[in-house]
Amino acid sequence: MRSRFRLLLPLLAVVVLAPALVARQGGIDKSIFVTVLDENGRPVRQFTADDVAIREDGQDRAVVAVKPASQPISVAFLVDTAQGTRVTDKYGTPEDYVRDLRVSTDAFVKQMLTLAPDASISLMEFGQAAITMVKYTNNADDLTKGINRIVSRPGVGSVMAEALEAANKELAERPSPRRAIVSINLEPSDEQSFDNAKAIAQSFQKSEAQLWAVSVQRGGLKNSKRDVVLNDFAKATGGRRDYVVGISAVPDILRAYASALAMQYEVVFRRPETAKAVKQIQVGTRPGLKVHATSVPPR
Repeated sequence: MRSRFRLLLPLLAVVVLAPALVARQGGIDKSIFVTVLDENGRPVRQFTADDVAIREDGQDRAVVAVKPASQPISVAFLVDTAQGTRVTDKYGTPEDYVRDLRVSTDAFVKQMLTLAPDASISLMEFGQAAITMVKYTNNADDLTKGINRIVSRPGVGSVMAEALEAANKELAERPSPRRAIVSINLEPSDEQSFDNAKAIAQSFQKSEAQLWAVSVQRGGLKNSKRDVVLNDFAKATGGRRDYVVGISAVPDILRAYASALAMQYEVVFRRPETAKAVKQIQVGTRPGLKVHATSVPPR
């Protein structure tokens, strides 16, 4: 069993406990939601307790069950509508810019609702201000109307950090514990926020949401802090970060995000009652698979 995991996560030892031992030890069952992809980036349809190992603060945990996630997912979709001068310089006309944003957002929504009809999606823009355009819904018509209201905001900076905090605050109140933020932003940009990464971290801790972010980058970064924060939180929350040069590639990336989120697994593990104030969780899997899992332990 150890050899199956050693190549991928050498620091994560695998300990399999017999059911009788688990029962004697007792503990509290906790759940995390993970995305599992194969070598080609496609969601894996066969994933069992034998394929996963859990460790919290350096201590192995017994995996109680692995099953397809049945809880409905809530996804906050964030769209960068700050126009500035970059549109004509890097992305064509404002009309081209708006069309591409609408097509990309629509691609995610349609894929998500096709694979997970019970998913709830909200739509938020973050040009100049973080504004919710569509509240959480699985009504495709309402989301389409919101997508058609996406416009560019000329001469303004983006406030992506403000949007992340606002989205996490709303997600923390959602009834299902299965939550994610998907964002699209364009570079270079006059970013007006990201002065307080600690506040963003706290908002992710409360929501326990994953961050899946795609950036279209043509030219140099104007706000490297935003770039670092997106990388860090995508990794820490078990999401993903992608860069592309051409915005035409974004719809396919967002469809892949939707597929990955729609086909998650719930991993149930047992935490000893004596474990207090757990700070970090590690999730390992066998070679040939890629697991997207949070490093923030469930409360």
